[in-house]
Amino acid sequence: MQKIGVIYNPNAGANKYHPERKANLEKILGTRGILRETLQKDNLERVLQELHDEKIDILAMSGGDGTNQCVLTKLCNIYRQEPLPHILLLRGGTMNLLETSLKMYGTPEERLYRMVQYLQTGEYPLISHTLLQVNHKFGFIFGNGVVANFMREYYQGGKTGALKIIKMLCKIVTSTITGNRYVRKLFHPIRARVQVGQERLPQTEFTGIMAATEPECGLGFKPFYRAREEQGKLHFLAFRMTPGELIKNLFRIWMGKKLNSKCVYDLVTDKVVIQPFDPNCYTVDGEMLNCTKRIELSPGPIAQVVAI
Repeated sequence: MQKIGVIYNPNAGANKYHPERKANLEKILGTRGILRETLQKDNLERVLQELHDEKIDILAMSGGDGTNQCVLTKLCNIYRQEPLPHILLLRGGTMNLLETSLKMYGTPEERLYRMVQYLQTGEYPLISHTLLQVNHKFGFIFGNGVVANFMREYYQGGKTGALKIIKMLCKIVTSTITGNRYVRKLFHPIRARVQVGQERLPQTEFTGIMAATEPECGLGFKPFYRAREEQGKLHFLAFRMTPGELIKNLFRIWMGKKLNSKCVYDLVTDKVVIQPFDPNCYTVDGEMLNCTKRIELSPGPIAQVVAI
């Protein structure tokens, strides 16, 4: 019998409003596996080591994008050269970017119930998905410059979620028209030496530097339209744009088309090295991290994601 290991984060955006959810998931899981609650990052490695030793076949995660990234990072470090268990994304966060991008809907209870039903037949659909490695982190989306500035503003005060993102986008449009400090802060350029593969980019000042192995980044926007062009590769984007130029490109991004600008680097590659000139921050799947002297992006392991 295939065994499921469930990682449950009760503090994730949607889970914290459903105190009954842990008991519901345990009831659905029954004798099919193990559920472990992770209140803090500190005990995550211990829990994942336990699930590794139990030889689980499927790792289910109920949390937000940050939870998924933390779990995948620890998981890759524990399994190293061993094949990863199949990954089941249960949702449970505020945004659930990857699940939404992959059209994986339903509550955590509904998704786990479907998994248990599939196991009764012994077969379930899978999607091969390349992870993105950012130094020692593993996830799907990396952002520096305007992307990181946007996320930092997003996390400052108030309830997070799609509505807040829409309000921020509207504020960017009005701020661009009036030219106030808000848009200048978000679009403050970053200076860095960037090498893509064996080629060093001639530009050293950018509005944004991004990379991903998943096309969407939320609200249906698909800047990484080439992310699945080659298995085991990542889609890299770097650009220098004014706020007005980027706003004009929003529809193209939503449609999954190339940015229309004179200064855009749009490449599929297997390695990117970024050497920032000044201290700043970047984000991996929504987690905010301080910039180091060297940021290396590369394809990580290929995970088998349960497509239900």
